[in-house]
Amino acid sequence: SNSGYKGLTLTASSSNSGYKGVTFYPKERGSKKYKLEVKTRGKTAFLGCFATAEQAALFYARREAGRDTSDLTAPPPPPPPPEPSSAAGAEAVRQAEREGLTLVTSSNSNSGYRGVTFKQGSKKYELTVRFGGRQNSLGRFATA
Repeated sequence: SNSGYKGLTLTASSSNSGYKGVTFYPKERGSKKYKLEVKTRGKTAFLGCFATAEQAALFYARREAGRDTSDLTAPPPPPPPPEPSSAAGAEAVRQAEREGLTLVTSSNSNSGYRGVTFKQGSKKYELTVRFGGRQNSLGRFATA
């Protein structure tokens, strides 16, 4: 059966998500476990990953109707910054603000910041960046 959404039809199917072109991958890393793929001229086109089957089905329905899909594909807002781990950490946050810099947060990091990982053995925070196709360490620090 079809369910309506503001004049659109979310097309049901026998796929494991219940919607046409949407497949649920429970072992996929991250929160977006529903992949949307459609066949066009005999070829499969990947259209994205979504947090819910309904979001993927809505994207498909809007795409078919020529409507805007940007609200479904926009990246989620970053998480709020973690509490500073120490007085030195709090000073680093204030210094970044004074310099007009934004510390990039991440929900995928145990430190709360992108590219910064707390290393249990050394009790230090390691900064890594990707360039040249590999992860490269830029050093270990006392605070995140």
